[in-house]
Amino acid sequence: MASYVSSRVTLFVILLICINESCGYNLTVLTEGGYVRGYRWRSNSNLNFVFYGFKGIPYGKPPVGNLRFQDPQPAEPWDGIKLVNSNPDSCAAHQSGSAGSPVIGSENCLYLSVYVTRTDENNEDLSLPVMVWIHGGAFVRGTPYANPSNLLEKPVIVVVIAYRLGVLGFLNTEDENAWGNAGLKDQNLALQWIKNNIRNFGGDPNKITIFGQSAGGASISYQLASPRSEGLFAQAISQSGNTLNEWGFTKNPKKILFQFARLFNIESNNTAEVVRELQKIDYEVLVDTSLQVDRFLPSVEVDHPGAFIDRSTYEIWTNGDFNKVPVIIGYTSEDGAYAKGRYRQYATNSKNVIPAGLNVDLDSPIADELVQKISDFYFPDRVYDNLTRSLNFMTQHYFARGIRKIVADLVKTTQPVYFYMFSYATKENYTKGINGGAGHDEDGIYLWNTTLNTEADKLTRSRLITLWTNFAIYGYVSMTGSSWEVEVFTFTALFNTMTHSYAFLRNCIYNCLLQSV
Repeated sequence: MASYVSSRVTLFVILLICINESCGYNLTVLTEGGYVRGYRWRSNSNLNFVFYGFKGIPYGKPPVGNLRFQDPQPAEPWDGIKLVNSNPDSCAAHQSGSAGSPVIGSENCLYLSVYVTRTDENNEDLSLPVMVWIHGGAFVRGTPYANPSNLLEKPVIVVVIAYRLGVLGFLNTEDENAWGNAGLKDQNLALQWIKNNIRNFGGDPNKITIFGQSAGGASISYQLASPRSEGLFAQAISQSGNTLNEWGFTKNPKKILFQFARLFNIESNNTAEVVRELQKIDYEVLVDTSLQVDRFLPSVEVDHPGAFIDRSTYEIWTNGDFNKVPVIIGYTSEDGAYAKGRYRQYATNSKNVIPAGLNVDLDSPIADELVQKISDFYFPDRVYDNLTRSLNFMTQHYFARGIRKIVADLVKTTQPVYFYMFSYATKENYTKGINGGAGHDEDGIYLWNTTLNTEADKLTRSRLITLWTNFAIYGYVSMTGSSWEVEVFTFTALFNTMTHSYAFLRNCIYNCLLQSV
């Protein structure tokens, strides 16, 4: 009798487990590499809000040893069930990107995290839109630790990816010893993983929206510009960054490489030897020492079958050779406020107003003409140390100029393009913009911050979340179900008649020179 009762109890437990696993979302998910086990998480700001998280799924082999500086390779499969319940290491970088700040993270960092809105449906019965976040940080810092709670209040899946930064992510020997752009290729490999695996998490592989801010926004435009990313996403949102912003690319990767190598007394000009020697040095030392040379950034690769970018992105945009999908693109009204400590540079030397990307000889007559035209518009009284005017110029110079060029090319396609400027100001703002607008990354407050206090801030968050998630869901900007009146709506579908905001941009001196970027 006891044996019979024991058998009944065992059978009941087994049936109970099977029922639980078959009648709701299954937190054990099969991926190409093996099984992963996620967890239920509660929002810090709303303990009643539960979502599912899979933190730290490997998508690439650890890029260490001989794989340092190299193109990423898919992760090795594993046996059993991998518990993915804690944040993985971020990719090695200076915490603040400046001298004296500690190096955080590690080289073993090619991980992504998947977050799913709470549901009682089976994984296979879901087909949720997917939003893939690429973090910013000037390509030299940043972490993949975004809080997805706000976005997950909508029916979407959020994926956050890590990618190599700085010297570890963008060293380029201009040959097969280190092709360059490893960090962008990390992103690309992660997108391939998402495309191939997200169905098992309840996501729709045909409804992937990539979005990012600052260097993340520039990364979005690089993914748009690369043929390697064709078909990996259906929509894109680029916030305050693009391939033409001069902080987002370098034209002299090999020169920087040799300058860097000399700091370690590596005198060889043989790139294979240089790479071998650099691979022997502790990664923290490499990251720390990299501050002594120009930044390692995305660059044009020599032509080879695996190239991510093999020609000027200016040429790519101008010729229409980019991935054609619906796009939201824009910047904040005072993006340049992040660099407000540099505003006196124009008073020190007025030729500093000339964009570096133009490659103008500063001793040439055309340099003087450019200074005059730019100054006539931004500094008509030639008072270059006026903070308000300088911030306005820096917003245009570091962000708007390149973004508007790309928008002008995007609108030539048949795909929807939405161009925005975010200007909502609040005490939550980090930079406290001088002109009363929103500084760099201050649109991000309303995507990720869960502890806003004022009703106006909460309303702004609700509006932005609705815009971004509806774009992911429908492929176009929609405010269905929102109380936001249409006349307040700041997105505008652009047409080919769009002109640049720079008054002097219509002059061929500027437009012709810009083609050198």
